[in-house]
Amino acid sequence: MQGETNQYIYRQIYTRLKEDILSFKYESHEKLPSKRGMAETLNVSVNSVKSAYEQLLAEGYIYAKERKGYFIEPLDQLIVDPDAQKTLGQYKEGKPQLYEYSFSHMSTDMSEFPVDVWTKLLKRVFDNYEYYLSAIPNIKGPIELRQSIAKLVSYQRGIQCHPEQIIIGSGTNTLLKRLMQLLPTEVKIGVENPGYSRFRNLLNEGGTTTIPLELDGKGISINQINATQPDAVIVTPSHQFPTGIIMPVSRRIDLLNWASTTNSYIIEDDYDSEFKYQTDNIPSLYSFDKNESVIYLGTFSKTLMPGLRLSYMILPPALVQKFETHNFDMIPDFSMLNALTLNLMIKEGYYEKYVKKMHQHYGRKREQLIVALQQAFQDKVNIKDTEAGLHFMIDVKSPFTYEEIEQRAKEAKLELYTINRFIVKALEENNGVKTLIIGFSKIKIEQLDDAVRCLKKVLLG
Repeated sequence: MQGETNQYIYRQIYTRLKEDILSFKYESHEKLPSKRGMAETLNVSVNSVKSAYEQLLAEGYIYAKERKGYFIEPLDQLIVDPDAQKTLGQYKEGKPQLYEYSFSHMSTDMSEFPVDVWTKLLKRVFDNYEYYLSAIPNIKGPIELRQSIAKLVSYQRGIQCHPEQIIIGSGTNTLLKRLMQLLPTEVKIGVENPGYSRFRNLLNEGGTTTIPLELDGKGISINQINATQPDAVIVTPSHQFPTGIIMPVSRRIDLLNWASTTNSYIIEDDYDSEFKYQTDNIPSLYSFDKNESVIYLGTFSKTLMPGLRLSYMILPPALVQKFETHNFDMIPDFSMLNALTLNLMIKEGYYEKYVKKMHQHYGRKREQLIVALQQAFQDKVNIKDTEAGLHFMIDVKSPFTYEEIEQRAKEAKLELYTINRFIVKALEENNGVKTLIIGFSKIKIEQLDDAVRCLKKVLLG
C-alpha cells in the first residue's frame, strides 16, 4: 500500500512541476530545490521527489549538473493555431455489423478448424524456432515455409518453381502493392469487370491506371485486351470472381500468347482453387506458362481463415532479383509465428487433411443451399452454379432496386452482397432481375432454411 502511495505522490509532484515549467513560472536555467529541500517543503519522501525529477529529466524538462543539482531546460513557447484545434464532435467508434445470417463470400467456416493441432504446433514453434522469433524475418518469409509451399503447389496446382521465387505476405493486397513497385511507373493494368473490387480500388488509390475489361463465356475478353493493350492483366481463371466462369484451355492459350507477343504480364489470382466439386481441380494458368509471363497469387484465407493473414506470390525468375534489390532493407508484414506454425501444419500433413475435410463439408452445405433456394424461389431464381469455390451467383426476379435490397438486408440482419459491389459502374434496375453473390462458407447447415426464408423476404417482400 505504501508503494502505491509513493507512486501516486511522485506523479503529483511530476505533474505540478511540468505544468509550472510549461507555464514559464521558472526561468531558463533556474536551479530547482535539492531533492531533500523539496521533500521537506512538500512533506514527502526524498524517493518521491527523486522519481519525479528523474522523469522530468528523461523527458527533457530539466537537466542535471554533477554535484550542482537540477536546472530548468530552456523552452520556446509552443505556437498554437486556433484553426488547427479540431474536434471529433459526435464521433463514435464504429462497431462491426452483427448479422443473424451471412451469405458472405469473404468468410470461412471456423467450426471445424483443428484448434488443438494448431495450438500444439504453435508451442513447438516457440520451443524450436527461437532464432527466427527473436530476429527480423527475411523479407520473403522463412525458407521452410517457402519450401513447403513449393511442394504444395507442385502437386496441387501443377506449378514448378524454386522456393526463392516465393514471397510470403500478409495478404494478396499487400503482395500486389509490392509487385506494383517492380513494374514501370506508368503501367496500365487490365482488371476483370465484374471483378475483385479491392484490387481495383487499391490500384486506383495508388495512382495506377486500371482498364475495366468485360467478360464473355470464357472469362476475360481477349478481344478487349487486344483493343486496349494494357501492360498487365489480373485474372481469376480457375473460378472467375464473382461470376464463377472457369477459363477453358483455348482462352488460356490466347491469353498466354498475348502476354508473350506483347511482353506483358498476367497476374493470376488463384484465390479459392482448392474447392472444386464433382471433378478434379483445374490446373493453374501458371502451369501452362512457358515464357515466364505469369505472376501467381495464392492465399490461405479460404482454406484456413482470413484472420491468419498469410498469402504468397510466385514471381517469374526475371523479377526475383529486382524484388530482392528493391526490398533489401524492408521488414515483412506477416506474423512469423503464424508462418512457422503453418509450415509445420503443411509439412506434417495436417493441412491437406483439413482441406479434404472442408472440401466435403462445403460440398454438402452447397448442395443443401441450392436445393433450399430452388424450393423457396422456384421459377424466380436462376442459379449460376459452376461447382467450384465458396460462392455462386444467382439472378432473382425482385421488385426492389439494388439499393433497396441492400438496405432491406441490413435491416433484416442478413449479410448479403449484390453485383454492384464488383462492377465499375453500378447497375440500376437490370430489367427487374437482380444479380447476387451467395457465399455459403460461413453459414451453418442448420441455419440454411431459415436464412433462405430471410433472403426471400428481403428480395420478394
